[in-house]
Amino acid sequence: MALESNMTTSSKKKRQKANALGAMGEQTAVEYLEEEGYLILERNYRAKRHEIDIIAYKDNEIAIVEVKTRSNNDITEPEEAVDHRKRQMLIWAADKYVCTHERQEPVRFDIISIVTNNGKTEIHHIKNAFNVLSY
Repeated sequence: MALESNMTTSSKKKRQKANALGAMGEQTAVEYLEEEGYLILERNYRAKRHEIDIIAYKDNEIAIVEVKTRSNNDITEPEEAVDHRKRQMLIWAADKYVCTHERQEPVRFDIISIVTNNGKTEIHHIKNAFNVLSY
């Protein structure tokens, strides 16, 4: 019984650490986008059970931004986690946002990957990472 309790505690700690890393990554992405001249329209926008990390605006265009943050211990690149299913969800949620907010601007889908490594943070902004026509 004690072993199960420890495993649960260990899982909770891992989840808390992952959540903290994700929150740090999203804040870093917001700061980066603002430095690049973007206006942040929404953070953690929810449409039913789907979420968009950041909705930003610049140059008469709306950027739907998915943020992926990893530590140096990860083997895959963060943007590889934005799979077909995640992209479909982002497209659906973006459509809900545009409709409910009556936005007319073009929409693009970006990925910001953030990798922390020995106290350094690398940011990679992939503009137009995918489009609606490919899905």
